[in-house]
Amino acid sequence: LGRKLVAIAIATHRRLRGRPPWRCDVQVRTCEDDAKGLRKDSCTWRGADVEMPARGTPTVSGQVPNQPVACTRTGVVYEKDVVMQHLEKHGTCPVTGESLRKEDLVELRVEGGEAIAPNETTNMSVPEMLLQLKQQFDASALEKYELRKKLMDARKELSHSLYRYDAACRVIARLMNQKDKPDVQEEDEKSNALRKRTASEALAPPEQNASKAKPSEEKIDRTTAVIEDIANFAATISALRKKRSMPADLLKADECAKFKERSTGLVEDKSNVQISCMCSYGPLVAVGSNVGKVAIFDSTRGQVMEGADIRHENPITSVSFVHSSGLVDSGESAEKAKMLVSDGSGVVRLWAPEGPMYTAKGELPLTGAAAKVVSISMHASGSYFMATGNEDSWYLCDVNKLDCVKVCKDSNASTSGGLTCGAFHPDGMLTCTGLAKGPTTLWDVRSGGLAGQLTGHDSGISSVSFSENGYHMATSDASEDGSVRVWDLRKLQEIKCLPLMPEGKSRICTVQFDNSGRFLLAGGETGISVYGAKQQWRTLYSNSCGPVPAATFGPSARWFTVGSAGNKFTLYGV
Repeated sequence: LGRKLVAIAIATHRRLRGRPPWRCDVQVRTCEDDAKGLRKDSCTWRGADVEMPARGTPTVSGQVPNQPVACTRTGVVYEKDVVMQHLEKHGTCPVTGESLRKEDLVELRVEGGEAIAPNETTNMSVPEMLLQLKQQFDASALEKYELRKKLMDARKELSHSLYRYDAACRVIARLMNQKDKPDVQEEDEKSNALRKRTASEALAPPEQNASKAKPSEEKIDRTTAVIEDIANFAATISALRKKRSMPADLLKADECAKFKERSTGLVEDKSNVQISCMCSYGPLVAVGSNVGKVAIFDSTRGQVMEGADIRHENPITSVSFVHSSGLVDSGESAEKAKMLVSDGSGVVRLWAPEGPMYTAKGELPLTGAAAKVVSISMHASGSYFMATGNEDSWYLCDVNKLDCVKVCKDSNASTSGGLTCGAFHPDGMLTCTGLAKGPTTLWDVRSGGLAGQLTGHDSGISSVSFSENGYHMATSDASEDGSVRVWDLRKLQEIKCLPLMPEGKSRICTVQFDNSGRFLLAGGETGISVYGAKQQWRTLYSNSCGPVPAATFGPSARWFTVGSAGNKFTLYGV
């Protein structure tokens, strides 16, 4: 019985391995052939063709066995590892529950070559095949979904790239158009001037024509050279600004509360004197007045320099020191610095120190008899300055030669009350002008055309100032309920509107950043305030000291000077 069960198990095993019935050689280990001289528990049985029963897989594991064993009592085929673990734990047959020992198991060994791996039994029934096909379909559908998702992402990325490329092409085309347009205008102006000159030369003597041809050509070449010099300086100073370091003695935000009056001075000991403008360079402060007198105040000594007698015939409208080139003015050579002074007649005069005295070195008339220069702003190189007329033009001028290099007109100024103020950007490639009624305008120095417009003030602006890094600009409202507005030039939009005093609004006369760009000073009819750029433009100091027509910061924002409604000015320090 045992040998017959073994033969059935072997046939079952081979059938599950994927082979049809065949003749097989099986060695069955028993104890009956010991007397024949064979090795104990070993004999050889030659079997005939054996048909596989319907159920041939091991009962416990349900899989084709790698090490099959058969039970001599029950005839059940087991996987050796599985049944051994069960016997060690329970000692019974896992199928019938009868008592079972390891000696009752017979190890089956197939001779005649390696068996062929069969197909999985789960694939041999129609439901299992349908299940497998469904799983494959689900996997294919999932893979298709992932591919479509990646395709949609790729399409979106491609569309965004094409949009950015198209936008870049439009910007480049607009810039090329703006670049070519001034050239076309200049060519038209040159051609018109050439036609007029040709007509006049036809009627003029040859000697006169020869004397007029050379200056016009030299002026065109010189304007181009000046623009190139300004562009080269802008590239240099932009690279240096990234490596700049702030002054070691720069004012800290918590020190602003310690500002108090340190010294005072008078422009002139007369009752009808009114302070009109003010600027500083190093320890010196220049204060202009309505009587044509400019006083030089030394902050280190706390007194007015007696020998500096600077006088004009008309009221002083703007003063500016000719500083040296650099990112942050140190003021080390302030005593030797020249000074530009404009008055109500439209004349800019250059003054140079000679010992304790200041001597006029030349003057530059810019506007007509009915106009005047309202502000002067130095270029960062110290070689050029911008003069703003009160009608419709601003002028790019050379300090050393004291002449006008370029004139730019604002077409909106005639209908907006004229220009009120102007300033150079720290890089020198932009300027800003304000109107009595209208938007604040940014100008491109290279082309002389518009670079942008900022709207937000209800009326015109009275003063403009750029921060040292060139990112921000501050403007003051000239109306009675005015305020200080801070602009982000990278986005051309307003980022803050600041009142002069917390309790209400008033007309603001002047705004100025310090030489580090960390603090902003504003003065108006009700007093002065200091704002912190790094403190979200919070008011760090305010003083209701009365009308302030002019104010200016000192080096490192350690002190500032303000003018009063009369001829008195006061220095506040920490």
